[in-house]
Amino acid sequence: MNQRLLLFLALVFVSLVILQAATGAVVFGQLVGLTPDTVLKYYADKSLHGLLEVTLPHTLFIAIALMASLHFLAFIQAIPLKEKQRMIYLLFVLFAFDQSSPILIAQGFSLFAYVKIGAFFGFEIALCWMWMMIFRSIFIRQYRD
Repeated sequence: MNQRLLLFLALVFVSLVILQAATGAVVFGQLVGLTPDTVLKYYADKSLHGLLEVTLPHTLFIAIALMASLHFLAFIQAIPLKEKQRMIYLLFVLFAFDQSSPILIAQGFSLFAYVKIGAFFGFEIALCWMWMMIFRSIFIRQYRD
């Protein structure tokens, strides 16, 4: 695939992902809060039905965003396979914890308030780290060629 086209597509896509991530972080901070106590208080009052109504669309969008992002990662030959595999595992584990934590909190597992905060921000940081790896590889190759 043409490197310039790949770079353009990656920039457009990552712009959308970053916009969504930034919006999500602001909404999370404003609505839920950033401390374990505020996270516990917010999710403890939620019904399983209500949590599933929010979790399922989020899971669909994030899975699509991950699929597209990981395809871009797969195109980059300069990144070792082991590093790609670690990034894939990290993103999916954080994603699973982030999405399941609210349900577990609502079921009385208060420890998951800490997991929710760590998984939410860990996922956002790992996603940005992956995109930095992709862009670094694209730029290095573009300027080398």
